[in-house]
Amino acid sequence: MKKRIVLSGLLAAALTLSLTACGGDKMPEETPVPTPIQTSTPVPTPTPTPAPAAPKWGDQVFAKTFTSGDGATVLTASFTLPLIQNTDACPAGTAINEWYKAEGASRMLEAEEAYEMAVADYDVSKAAGFPFYPTTQEMTYQIAYADEKVISVCRDLYVSSEGEAHPAVFLLSEQFDAVTGEKLDFTDFFTDADAVRARVVDALLDQRSELAAAVEQGTLTRDAITAAVQVDNFYCTAEGYVFWLQGGALPAMNSPLSAVLTYGAMKDVSVNG
Repeated sequence: MKKRIVLSGLLAAALTLSLTACGGDKMPEETPVPTPIQTSTPVPTPTPTPAPAAPKWGDQVFAKTFTSGDGATVLTASFTLPLIQNTDACPAGTAINEWYKAEGASRMLEAEEAYEMAVADYDVSKAAGFPFYPTTQEMTYQIAYADEKVISVCRDLYVSSEGEAHPAVFLLSEQFDAVTGEKLDFTDFFTDADAVRARVVDALLDQRSELAAAVEQGTLTRDAITAAVQVDNFYCTAEGYVFWLQGGALPAMNSPLSAVLTYGAMKDVSVNG
Protein backbone atom coordinates (compact mmCIF):
# COMPACT_ATOMS: atom_id res chain seq x y z
CA MET A 1 0.00 0.00 0.00
CA LYS A 2 2.80 2.33 0.88
CA LYS A 3 4.55 1.51 -2.39
CA ARG A 4 1.51 2.52 -4.45
CA ILE A 5 1.37 5.91 -2.71
CA VAL A 6 5.02 6.56 -3.55
CA LEU A 7 4.46 5.69 -7.21
CA SER A 8 1.44 7.97 -7.39
CA GLY A 9 3.53 10.82 -6.00
CA LEU A 10 6.24 10.24 -8.58
CA LEU A 11 3.70 10.22 -11.40
CA ALA A 12 2.18 13.46 -10.18
CA ALA A 13 5.60 15.10 -10.04
CA ALA A 14 6.46 13.93 -13.53
CA LEU A 15 3.15 15.23 -14.87
CA THR A 16 3.79 18.60 -13.28
CA LEU A 17 7.25 18.82 -14.90
CA SER A 18 5.78 17.89 -18.28
CA LEU A 19 3.12 20.59 -18.13
CA THR A 20 5.69 23.12 -17.04
CA ALA A 21 7.88 22.27 -20.03
CA CYS A 22 4.93 22.64 -22.40
CA GLY A 23 4.12 25.97 -20.87
CA GLY A 24 7.67 27.20 -21.65
CA ASP A 25 7.15 26.60 -25.43
CA LYS A 26 4.16 28.98 -25.67
CA MET A 27 4.33 31.30 -28.83
CA PRO A 28 4.87 34.97 -28.00
CA GLU A 29 2.01 37.34 -28.72
CA GLU A 30 2.33 39.28 -32.05
CA THR A 31 2.80 43.04 -31.78
CA PRO A 32 0.01 44.73 -33.81
CA VAL A 33 1.23 46.72 -36.86
CA PRO A 34 0.03 50.33 -36.60
CA THR A 35 -2.34 51.44 -39.36
CA PRO A 36 -0.74 54.25 -41.40
CA ILE A 37 -2.53 57.56 -41.22
CA GLN A 38 -2.96 59.19 -44.61
CA THR A 39 -1.97 62.84 -44.64
CA SER A 40 -2.24 65.19 -47.62
CA THR A 41 0.94 66.93 -48.74
CA PRO A 42 0.37 70.68 -48.67
CA VAL A 43 0.40 72.18 -52.18
CA PRO A 44 2.19 75.50 -52.33
CA THR A 45 0.10 78.38 -53.57
CA PRO A 46 1.41 79.38 -57.01
CA THR A 47 2.74 82.86 -57.32
CA PRO A 48 0.58 84.71 -59.85
CA THR A 49 2.40 85.78 -63.00
CA PRO A 50 2.30 89.56 -63.21
CA ALA A 51 0.46 90.93 -66.23
CA PRO A 52 2.67 92.61 -68.83
CA ALA A 53 3.00 96.33 -68.32
CA ALA A 54 1.33 98.71 -70.72
CA PRO A 55 3.68 100.03 -73.42
CA LYS A 56 5.40 103.37 -72.87
CA TRP A 57 5.56 104.91 -76.31
CA GLY A 58 8.34 106.89 -77.89
CA ASP A 59 9.56 107.50 -81.44
CA GLN A 60 12.23 106.08 -83.68
CA VAL A 61 12.95 108.54 -86.46
CA PHE A 62 14.53 107.86 -89.83
CA ALA A 63 15.29 111.08 -91.67
CA LYS A 64 17.61 112.50 -94.29
CA THR A 65 17.85 115.51 -96.57
CA PHE A 66 19.13 114.63 -100.04
CA THR A 67 20.96 117.28 -102.06
CA SER A 68 22.31 117.63 -105.56
CA GLY A 69 25.94 118.11 -106.43
CA ASP A 70 25.63 121.89 -106.08
CA GLY A 71 23.96 121.63 -102.66
CA ALA A 72 20.33 122.15 -103.69
CA THR A 73 17.77 120.15 -101.75
CA VAL A 74 15.97 117.71 -104.05
CA LEU A 75 14.32 115.37 -101.54
CA THR A 76 13.51 115.43 -97.84
CA ALA A 77 12.50 112.18 -96.15
CA SER A 78 11.29 111.82 -92.56
CA PHE A 79 9.68 108.68 -91.18
CA THR A 80 8.58 108.70 -87.55
CA LEU A 81 7.69 105.24 -86.29
CA PRO A 82 6.65 103.74 -82.92
CA LEU A 83 9.12 102.75 -80.23
CA ILE A 84 8.20 100.92 -77.02
CA GLN A 85 10.53 102.20 -74.31
CA ASN A 86 9.81 99.76 -71.46
CA THR A 87 10.78 96.51 -73.16
CA ASP A 88 11.86 95.05 -69.80
CA ALA A 89 8.27 95.17 -68.51
CA CYS A 90 6.44 94.90 -71.84
CA PRO A 91 7.55 91.64 -73.54
CA ALA A 92 5.94 92.57 -76.86
CA GLY A 93 8.11 95.66 -77.12
CA THR A 94 11.28 94.07 -78.47
CA ALA A 95 9.57 92.37 -81.43
CA ILE A 96 7.49 95.45 -82.26
CA ASN A 97 10.52 97.74 -82.10
CA GLU A 98 12.48 95.43 -84.39
CA TRP A 99 9.62 95.32 -86.90
CA TYR A 100 9.49 99.12 -87.14
CA LYS A 101 13.27 99.37 -87.21
CA ALA A 102 13.26 97.16 -90.31
CA GLU A 103 10.38 99.18 -91.76
CA GLY A 104 12.28 102.42 -91.24
CA ALA A 105 15.38 101.00 -92.92
CA SER A 106 13.26 99.84 -95.87
CA ARG A 107 11.70 103.30 -96.23
CA MET A 108 15.13 104.90 -96.30
CA LEU A 109 16.22 102.55 -99.08
CA GLU A 110 13.14 103.61 -101.06
CA ALA A 111 14.04 107.25 -100.40
CA GLU A 112 17.54 106.61 -101.78
CA GLU A 113 15.98 105.28 -104.98
CA ALA A 114 13.63 108.28 -105.17
CA TYR A 115 16.63 110.57 -104.68
CA GLU A 116 18.34 109.20 -107.77
CA MET A 117 15.31 110.11 -109.87
CA ALA A 118 14.87 113.47 -108.14
CA VAL A 119 18.45 114.56 -108.71
CA ALA A 120 18.18 113.52 -112.36
CA ASP A 121 15.04 115.67 -112.69
CA TYR A 122 16.85 118.53 -111.00
CA ASP A 123 19.75 118.35 -113.42
CA VAL A 124 17.42 118.29 -116.44
CA SER A 125 15.31 121.18 -115.09
CA LYS A 126 18.36 123.26 -114.30
CA ALA A 127 19.87 122.68 -117.74
CA ALA A 128 16.58 123.59 -119.44
CA GLY A 129 15.97 126.61 -117.25
CA PHE A 130 12.78 125.17 -115.74
CA PRO A 131 11.84 125.54 -112.08
CA PHE A 132 12.45 122.51 -109.87
CA TYR A 133 10.41 121.71 -106.78
CA PRO A 134 11.89 119.34 -104.21
CA THR A 135 9.84 116.41 -102.97
CA THR A 136 8.92 115.84 -99.34
CA GLN A 137 8.13 112.42 -97.90
CA GLU A 138 6.77 112.44 -94.37
CA MET A 139 5.37 109.60 -92.29
CA THR A 140 3.66 109.91 -88.92
CA TYR A 141 1.75 107.44 -86.76
CA GLN A 142 -0.78 107.12 -83.99
CA ILE A 143 -1.61 104.29 -81.61
CA ALA A 144 -5.18 103.66 -82.69
CA TYR A 145 -5.95 101.05 -80.04
CA ALA A 146 -4.19 99.04 -77.34
CA ASP A 147 -5.39 96.57 -74.72
CA GLU A 148 -4.07 93.36 -73.14
CA LYS A 149 -4.58 91.41 -76.39
CA VAL A 150 -3.86 93.65 -79.36
CA ILE A 151 -1.93 96.77 -80.29
CA SER A 152 -3.14 98.61 -83.40
CA VAL A 153 -1.02 101.24 -85.14
CA CYS A 154 -2.18 103.59 -87.89
CA ARG A 155 0.32 105.43 -90.12
CA ASP A 156 0.01 108.27 -92.63
CA LEU A 157 2.44 108.85 -95.49
CA TYR A 158 2.42 112.23 -97.25
CA VAL A 159 4.31 112.75 -100.50
CA SER A 160 4.20 116.31 -101.76
CA SER A 161 5.90 118.84 -103.98
CA GLU A 162 5.27 122.57 -104.35
CA GLY A 163 4.41 122.17 -108.00
CA GLU A 164 1.64 119.63 -107.42
CA ALA A 165 -2.02 120.48 -106.94
CA HIS A 166 -2.37 118.27 -103.87
CA PRO A 167 -0.19 115.84 -101.90
CA ALA A 168 -0.47 112.10 -102.27
CA VAL A 169 -1.73 110.60 -99.01
CA PHE A 170 -1.43 106.94 -98.10
CA LEU A 171 -2.76 105.13 -95.06
CA LEU A 172 -1.08 102.09 -93.53
CA SER A 173 -1.69 100.04 -90.41
CA GLU A 174 -0.41 97.13 -88.37
CA GLN A 175 -1.86 94.95 -85.64
CA PHE A 176 0.36 93.17 -83.10
CA ASP A 177 -0.17 90.58 -80.40
CA ALA A 178 0.11 92.59 -77.18
CA VAL A 179 1.88 89.74 -75.35
CA THR A 180 4.32 88.33 -77.91
CA GLY A 181 4.68 91.25 -80.31
CA GLU A 182 3.86 88.99 -83.26
CA LYS A 183 2.43 90.86 -86.24
CA LEU A 184 -1.17 89.83 -86.89
CA ASP A 185 -3.07 89.68 -90.17
CA PHE A 186 -6.65 89.55 -91.41
CA THR A 187 -7.14 85.85 -90.58
CA ASP A 188 -6.27 86.49 -86.94
CA PHE A 189 -9.40 88.65 -86.71
CA PHE A 190 -11.92 87.47 -89.33
CA THR A 191 -13.24 84.22 -90.76
CA ASP A 192 -14.85 85.27 -94.06
CA ALA A 193 -13.09 87.70 -96.40
CA ASP A 194 -15.96 87.92 -98.89
CA ALA A 195 -18.51 88.77 -96.19
CA VAL A 196 -16.20 91.40 -94.72
CA ARG A 197 -15.55 92.93 -98.14
CA ALA A 198 -19.29 93.21 -98.87
CA ARG A 199 -19.90 94.96 -95.54
CA VAL A 200 -17.06 97.38 -96.16
CA VAL A 201 -18.56 98.32 -99.53
CA ASP A 202 -21.97 98.84 -97.92
CA ALA A 203 -20.44 101.04 -95.22
CA LEU A 204 -18.54 103.15 -97.76
CA LEU A 205 -21.65 103.71 -99.86
CA ASP A 206 -23.81 104.47 -96.82
CA GLN A 207 -21.65 107.52 -96.06
CA ARG A 208 -23.09 109.39 -99.03
CA SER A 209 -19.53 110.07 -100.09
CA GLU A 210 -18.20 110.79 -103.57
CA LEU A 211 -18.31 107.04 -104.16
CA ALA A 212 -22.05 106.90 -103.57
CA ALA A 213 -22.56 109.92 -105.83
CA ALA A 214 -20.47 108.31 -108.57
CA VAL A 215 -22.51 105.10 -108.37
CA GLU A 216 -25.77 107.06 -108.56
CA GLN A 217 -24.49 108.95 -111.59
CA GLY A 218 -23.40 105.76 -113.28
CA THR A 219 -19.73 106.75 -113.49
CA LEU A 220 -18.74 104.06 -111.00
CA THR A 221 -20.12 100.61 -110.22
CA ARG A 222 -20.41 98.65 -107.01
CA ASP A 223 -18.37 95.88 -108.62
CA ALA A 224 -15.51 98.32 -109.21
CA ILE A 225 -15.58 99.39 -105.57
CA THR A 226 -15.70 95.76 -104.44
CA ALA A 227 -12.64 94.95 -106.54
CA ALA A 228 -10.77 97.91 -105.05
CA VAL A 229 -11.41 96.99 -101.41
CA GLN A 230 -8.43 95.30 -99.76
CA VAL A 231 -9.67 93.59 -96.60
CA ASP A 232 -6.20 93.79 -95.04
CA ASN A 233 -6.57 97.57 -94.93
CA PHE A 234 -8.01 98.02 -91.45
CA TYR A 235 -7.09 98.97 -87.92
CA CYS A 236 -8.81 98.81 -84.53
CA THR A 237 -10.29 101.64 -82.49
CA ALA A 238 -12.47 101.86 -79.40
CA GLU A 239 -15.53 102.21 -81.67
CA GLY A 240 -14.78 99.29 -83.99
CA TYR A 241 -12.78 98.30 -87.05
CA VAL A 242 -11.81 101.06 -89.47
CA PHE A 243 -11.52 99.87 -93.08
CA TRP A 244 -10.32 102.13 -95.85
CA LEU A 245 -9.82 102.46 -99.57
CA GLN A 246 -6.35 103.69 -100.43
CA GLY A 247 -6.02 107.02 -102.17
CA GLY A 248 -5.86 106.47 -105.92
CA ALA A 249 -7.57 103.09 -105.73
CA LEU A 250 -10.49 104.51 -107.72
CA PRO A 251 -10.81 107.48 -110.10
CA ALA A 252 -10.93 110.91 -108.46
CA MET A 253 -9.87 109.49 -105.08
CA ASN A 254 -6.83 111.46 -104.00
CA SER A 255 -7.00 110.56 -100.31
CA PRO A 256 -8.01 107.44 -98.39
CA LEU A 257 -11.71 106.95 -97.71
CA SER A 258 -12.59 105.04 -94.54
CA ALA A 259 -15.61 103.55 -92.80
CA VAL A 260 -16.13 102.21 -89.27
CA LEU A 261 -17.71 98.80 -88.71
CA THR A 262 -18.61 98.23 -85.06
CA TYR A 263 -17.44 95.14 -83.22
CA GLY A 264 -21.03 94.09 -82.73
CA ALA A 265 -21.76 94.30 -86.45
CA MET A 266 -18.75 92.07 -87.19
CA LYS A 267 -19.25 89.57 -84.39
CA ASP A 268 -20.54 86.78 -86.63
CA VAL A 269 -17.45 86.93 -88.88
CA SER A 270 -14.92 87.51 -86.10
CA VAL A 271 -12.48 84.83 -84.99
CA ASN A 272 -13.27 85.42 -81.31
CA GLY A 273 -17.01 85.90 -81.89
